[in-house]
Amino acid sequence: MACINDIPYEILLKGATPQQCEDFVQKECDEVYHVKGGYKIRGVLLRGGDSIPIGVKGNDLIFQFIKPCSGLFILRIPDAQDEIEKIRMQ
Repeated sequence: MACINDIPYEILLKGATPQQCEDFVQKECDEVYHVKGGYKIRGVLLRGGDSIPIGVKGNDLIFQFIKPCSGLFILRIPDAQDEIEKIRMQ
């Protein structure tokens, strides 16, 4: 399994609640998808329940991520067209 630190990303929001994460993704993204916990982005496992928001803005992927012992974050992976196509197909 890959580690989030192996992927170039930007933190857009940290220490958020699940509702704040949902609202952020809904507001900032052109497309929004919801996946279940266990979904993988470039080999990195997303933790959570049945509705983890993932958004698309241009070629960037914006998503909720739980860092153990640190809480909820919104991360942006630039130039993630491969992952965007994958999520659109599901």
